[in-house]
Amino acid sequence: MKTFIKAGKIIIAATILLMVGSILYIRFSRYTDAMIYHTNGLEYENFETSMNHSEYYFEIDQNTQLHGVLFKPKTQDPIVTIIHYSGKGMHLMASRKYYEILTKKGFQVFSFERRDFGRSTGVADNSLKLKEDALYVFDKIVADENMTEIPIIIWGQSLGGAFAVMNAAERNDKIAGVLVEGTFNSFPDIGKVYAKAINLENFKWMMPLLMHNDFPAEKEIKRISKPIVIVHSNKDEQVPYILGKKLYEASNKTNTEFWEIEGKHINAMFDNETEYIQRFMDIIN
Repeated sequence: MKTFIKAGKIIIAATILLMVGSILYIRFSRYTDAMIYHTNGLEYENFETSMNHSEYYFEIDQNTQLHGVLFKPKTQDPIVTIIHYSGKGMHLMASRKYYEILTKKGFQVFSFERRDFGRSTGVADNSLKLKEDALYVFDKIVADENMTEIPIIIWGQSLGGAFAVMNAAERNDKIAGVLVEGTFNSFPDIGKVYAKAINLENFKWMMPLLMHNDFPAEKEIKRISKPIVIVHSNKDEQVPYILGKKLYEASNKTNTEFWEIEGKHINAMFDNETEYIQRFMDIIN
């Protein structure tokens, strides 16, 4: 009997050590970062559009070049610059449908593709580096002659909402406001939603231990003093509505509006074009 008890204790101890070791490996190797940002097959050779535009290439290091595009109105000077952080699978070729609407309303829109995505190179396996990239590109583009004396609004959709809130918090003095749609309050919380993707559906409680939260939107949104609009569909099947509400609950209510809509994930501009455009105008007015 003592032998069995001793063997049982050894098995339990070995299991605990294995679990702790696995958690530490996943966390410190940033395994989940690579899963979040890797976009296999979402590259293309040439950027093509009939819209008025200028292309940019930002040299980050020897192996990393980021591709960005500024879309401009055809018939008037721009009244607003929107800096867009898109969703996970939305490279610039996919996002053009949004920009066509905005440029026709007199807005110019700038967006760039994260590392290893679209026409950008590099390795997307560390969210801290992606954060540095975003701020570097923001600082470069707002110094461009096309941006002078035009209000800047940061716009983020889905995954891009995390970047938008971070950028707005870090560069609050440079912007007129921020609008995010279909986004979430923290990576650990959205990680629980997608735990099934790494076979941890029954261990959702582990996600905060496994994931870094380098974009803590719940904390960063409090640092933004400019107008904020949070848009979320109560029928969103990709980012649950409750996570958008959690982000709103963490915000400063004096400068934040929560706009509840219906419809598909990040589809509000197509379902509610007039109201969506008005939210951008309200920010600058």
